[in-house]
Amino acid sequence: MAESPYIAHVTLSTGHLRRSPRDEVDDDTIAVLVPWLVSAMVSSDTPVPLPGEAFAGFSAKMLVEHGALVCTVYGPAGRFPHIAGMPEAQNGVPLVTFGVAQRSRHSKALWAALVAVSDAPPRCAMPDSPWCGVVLHPPLPAFPDASEWLGDFERCVAWAWISRNTIPESAS
Repeated sequence: MAESPYIAHVTLSTGHLRRSPRDEVDDDTIAVLVPWLVSAMVSSDTPVPLPGEAFAGFSAKMLVEHGALVCTVYGPAGRFPHIAGMPEAQNGVPLVTFGVAQRSRHSKALWAALVAVSDAPPRCAMPDSPWCGVVLHPPLPAFPDASEWLGDFERCVAWAWISRNTIPESAS
């Protein structure tokens, strides 16, 4: 089966869809992200810092289920105003959750899981694989700097995931 030359990058709540070609992510970025992904998967219960000084204070949790990747990116809890009566964020403030489906067999369950965590019904249909589906969380507007780079980060992580030599069907 020939690999697709692009990933469909879709934001569920807005319906925004963009084709992301592999050549817009350089090999050096993939080389940094693949080991970071492996490290994050091993630490699935604990957020790991995002790679690079530009992302200081931001972290992510990874989950691999049936060959699909799910990643939640967190912003620093101290930068988000605490709401009285609500518990403090232990792992930071969730900004986005995105899933990467490399093959059609990964798609249906992953799409359903993303819809389930979304605050808004999806404004789009599930694209053909491979795709990266994104759920925006309510605290995101409080982090305008992250809003500037998160889309690129999602696409780079998606290509790093797809570029790996082996894809575990589930992580233990």
